[in-house]
Amino acid sequence: MVFLIGMPAAGKTYWGERLTEEYGWEFVDLDEFIAEKEKASIQALFAMYGEAGFREREHKGLKQVIYKHSLPTVVACGGGTPCFFDNLALMKAAGTVVYIHVEVTTLVERLAASTFARPLLRGRGDMDAYLNELLTKRRSFYEQAHFTFSGEEISIDNFTKIMK
Repeated sequence: MVFLIGMPAAGKTYWGERLTEEYGWEFVDLDEFIAEKEKASIQALFAMYGEAGFREREHKGLKQVIYKHSLPTVVACGGGTPCFFDNLALMKAAGTVVYIHVEVTTLVERLAASTFARPLLRGRGDMDAYLNELLTKRRSFYEQAHFTFSGEEISIDNFTKIMK
């Protein structure tokens, strides 16, 4: 398994889909998997259970994905997935973790152009300041990945040695 981690709008789902096209692996978007299992959108789950309740469901969903998928699989994780419970250790034990690092200025641009609603970003005034703060909190988890790729310079070739 290959787990893609990073900030919101880093391109985890985009690269997960590209990798599955290129290598024929199965693809799981963890947020979509959770929403399907819970029969509710991620936004609705945050609204119903708060972040703590969502993170419990995310942890359970991650374990299900790890134990359910025996085929080579690429998993696009939510931005906070590696930062809660023992999720990062579970991912590292089950496969290869790749951190897609994207500069905050690029994230702000991508999020401004996005129509996808992200619960933790809703109603934030200074998106640049908020994302910098969030990255500061998450960086120590992200940097434990097996590989770090720059989101501004990433290409399918970066994954060649990982996708065996």
